[in-house]
Amino acid sequence: MIGDISTKKANTLLRRASAASTYLLSQRTALESKLFPVTAYNSVACAQIYRGYQYNLFKQLAEHISPEEIGQRSRTLAAYPNVLGVWAFIGLWGLGRMQDLFDAGGAENETPERRKEAKFMIDFWYRMANNYYDSDTPLAAENNDTAQVLPDKILDMVKQELQPINKDQVNKLKRTMAQLYLAEFLSYCECRASIHEMGPYPISDNEVLIFREFSPLYDGSRLIWDWHDTEAKSPVPNLSVALVLKDMEELVFTDFATLFPKPEDYTDHITQFALFTRYGDKIETTPFNVLTDLEKFATDVQTELYLEFAEWDDVTRLKAGSSVFLKWFYIFTDMGNITDKVTMGLDENLVGDYIELMLNSMGHPAWARLFRSKEECDKDPSFYELLD
Repeated sequence: MIGDISTKKANTLLRRASAASTYLLSQRTALESKLFPVTAYNSVACAQIYRGYQYNLFKQLAEHISPEEIGQRSRTLAAYPNVLGVWAFIGLWGLGRMQDLFDAGGAENETPERRKEAKFMIDFWYRMANNYYDSDTPLAAENNDTAQVLPDKILDMVKQELQPINKDQVNKLKRTMAQLYLAEFLSYCECRASIHEMGPYPISDNEVLIFREFSPLYDGSRLIWDWHDTEAKSPVPNLSVALVLKDMEELVFTDFATLFPKPEDYTDHITQFALFTRYGDKIETTPFNVLTDLEKFATDVQTELYLEFAEWDDVTRLKAGSSVFLKWFYIFTDMGNITDKVTMGLDENLVGDYIELMLNSMGHPAWARLFRSKEECDKDPSFYELLD
């Protein structure tokens, strides 16, 4: 049964998730922007996630699909959940728990009910992540900063579709991906929910294959957040860009599904590419000329959303950002076909006390735990250990 694990095992796994998350989040020294109160809406959403919200969703989901199957089915192109989704499952919950226990005075004040929920959450995540990574190292941080999740069958298919790329194509591809990044980052209230990078996969002694993905893209077929109902519509529901890079100095992939390459601009290192779109379980190659329509979609979306967001007040922006994190769980509930049977979104009955407080304070004070020394974090994990 999911959650039927010892406190010792739960703490071992929680420590691993906490260490990876602490490093990841402590590197993000600037979570604020001119548009959205990012740290504040993070704090509100994470509080709701811990207060039974995520547990109740996944307790229902577990009756329809196992965490193992979710992990296995996510090992494909333009997938969601993906590297970011697998981390966020435990990371956002861990942050919410950290906040509430900080307010309560420590882990000794966690209720028996929440401790039971914690074991379920930790066990669900570990089973899912193990099957996603197909290893006992369910975090990019534990895989030497790599995110290699695709099975050989898909990699072989991708390699067969790779083709040489010329300078004009590189420039077009680079420009389109940059505009898609800006559009999707804005669409999700300045978080990377639909932006994904993974790899590297060796091609030769000096070449590797990486992927930059945008999934999902709003093509008009399904509306999750009201502000996504733009006039601009994507010509494809998602895009996976396969790139072969030659003679790179370093490639670091994080659990945010973000690539940090050296050199940072790897334009001159691209030797081959291929484009793909996934429709359900079917993966199709995508013609190069779709990039023209995608670039127009991306630039039009930015214009539409900037005009809309400019009219919002700070509370509206905070609630929208929180809603991204809270409705985002549909990517999991879809797999069990229960999305239309559950309620997702901001619940002010759970976090009404947080909204104004977090907006005025720009985030929860518990986040200071992420910025302690490694020695302090090793002794007292950011996410707090479970107590019997």
